[in-house]
Amino acid sequence: MSIYSGKTIQDAVQKGLAELSLNQDQVEVNVIQQPRNGFFGIGRKPAQVELTPKESKTTNQTDHHTPAPAAAIKRAETSSEDSSSEDDREDVDLDKIAQDLADYLNDVLEAMGFSFTLKLDIRNRHSIYIDMDTEQESRLIGRHGRTINALQNLGQIYINRAGANNVDVELDTADYRHRRSEALVQLADKTARNAIANGKPVYLNPMPSFERKQIHNALADNPHVVTYSTGKEPHRVIVVAPK
Repeated sequence: MSIYSGKTIQDAVQKGLAELSLNQDQVEVNVIQQPRNGFFGIGRKPAQVELTPKESKTTNQTDHHTPAPAAAIKRAETSSEDSSSEDDREDVDLDKIAQDLADYLNDVLEAMGFSFTLKLDIRNRHSIYIDMDTEQESRLIGRHGRTINALQNLGQIYINRAGANNVDVELDTADYRHRRSEALVQLADKTARNAIANGKPVYLNPMPSFERKQIHNALADNPHVVTYSTGKEPHRVIVVAPK
């Protein structure tokens, strides 16, 4: 187990692989620190990754850090709650839980100082969509979507504790989710082209699991690359590698 530094995550990984004389398939990568440019060089931090050589043994155990078939990757990126039996949740009053969630988010947003209107939509028995209409869209979305994603995660925890483990929560404002989805598809395509052209894996910035899943899905039918995730939350990243 060793830690390596570089200007980018990819640079740090490549340095570690060169020193260890190993290839990508033979190590587990854990992102320790994201690179920061700092302000005029002040506070600059390099990327740091931890490389752990894998034990050379043949087992049937699935390793989420190893490139896997697209179908297996999609399963890995879905919520761990998916393994729960849906029949166990048929008696959940989704209408009440959704309204309670909206009331809860209403209190949270008011405490954050927002002026807003919530629009609740129960799309099906596995999906709750809430649009947050506000003139403070940029502040609500936050840098790289951090604020709205944090609120969505909070909402997901709320309904999980209410017993609706098989229901997904999606929070939106100003059609952000649609615009972000289109941007992720473009990012996936660009990253795949870079990986193929350079013949090296490309590491993306950390993103939440539902966005990683969109990257996996966007490249699932690409015959020239494989995608997988590595690292630990909240620094788990997507890797796009040439086949």
